[in-house]
Amino acid sequence: MTRSGQAPTGALAPTASVRFSGIDAARGLAVIGMMAAHVWPRDDTQGELLVDGRPSMLFAVVAGVALGIVAGGADCGAVPRTTARWRLVIRAALLFTLGLLLWMLPSGIAIILDYYGLMFALMLPLLFLPRLALIGVGAALLVSAPLLRDAVIADGAALDEPWATASEYLLTGYYPVLLWLPLLITGLLCARSDLAATRTRLLMLTLGALASVAGYGAALVLPEVSAEAHSSTVAELLGSGGLAVAVIALSLVLLDRPGTSRALSIAALPLVSIGRMPLTIYTGHVLVIAGFASLGPAGLFEPEVGIPLFMGLTIAAVLIAGAFQALRLRGPLEAAVSGLAGLAGRRGATMGA
Repeated sequence: MTRSGQAPTGALAPTASVRFSGIDAARGLAVIGMMAAHVWPRDDTQGELLVDGRPSMLFAVVAGVALGIVAGGADCGAVPRTTARWRLVIRAALLFTLGLLLWMLPSGIAIILDYYGLMFALMLPLLFLPRLALIGVGAALLVSAPLLRDAVIADGAALDEPWATASEYLLTGYYPVLLWLPLLITGLLCARSDLAATRTRLLMLTLGALASVAGYGAALVLPEVSAEAHSSTVAELLGSGGLAVAVIALSLVLLDRPGTSRALSIAALPLVSIGRMPLTIYTGHVLVIAGFASLGPAGLFEPEVGIPLFMGLTIAAVLIAGAFQALRLRGPLEAAVSGLAGLAGRRGATMGA
């Protein structure tokens, strides 16, 4: 675990003074995975890629962990709650707005930021709940939200606006908010359980692996069960969500413990650096892919375009994030979001005093 007086570096990153390199590395891995999902060549015969769906779910669980750290981690009682809530409201609004703007580009990408903005907003009443209450809410949503989604789809009734848009965001869209909230709640629970503790990390690794086996295993042995990417079934949420928790735990074990080797820290530095400016890197890659839209938007690139494009995006992300990290600078979007959220948070705290 590294401690720094440096201000937070990501719109989805912790704003506390304690930074976990493992959390940043997991977030960086998610960003790289999403870039691969958007440009790596594919054909109809190969089925889904390993990077389909899983990186975005890893991003969601890490976002929940970051929210938990913002809320004080295991010592949430020591955090000014009004300030934290106002900052979350502003972050949610800014992410939602940026997501809508990115949807206007011809990238072919199913933009996730506006969905995340709504998820953040719905996490507001959950931010300081006790852990048992969080477990109850997460379990209830895990079971009930997919059933509600299936009922809405089966009904097939055309909805008038704004209900059609609300239904898409909450239940039937690419990243259905109510179905994905258990992922953020899981990350919040992890942060509430003291990420620095070896016991917490081993529990995350064990339970995450078991959930992943249960989710993907059920899809293998039960014909009526699907864990397909972006199906948002219980099986996929358990499978990909559990895998995400295990990846985060393993990253913490490797990078945030006494005696972590310098070689390992250096090897992980590209992922850590990208994970500290995810909003800038994500937005930048959408802009680049939109620029290549005439050659095939996301998911439709030929190998001679998609593979070099992925390599170029990855190298650029590593170099840009590494340069910002070396200069101890935040990414431009991270700085803007954090600055606006900080100002609003102070104003909100004053109003609530």
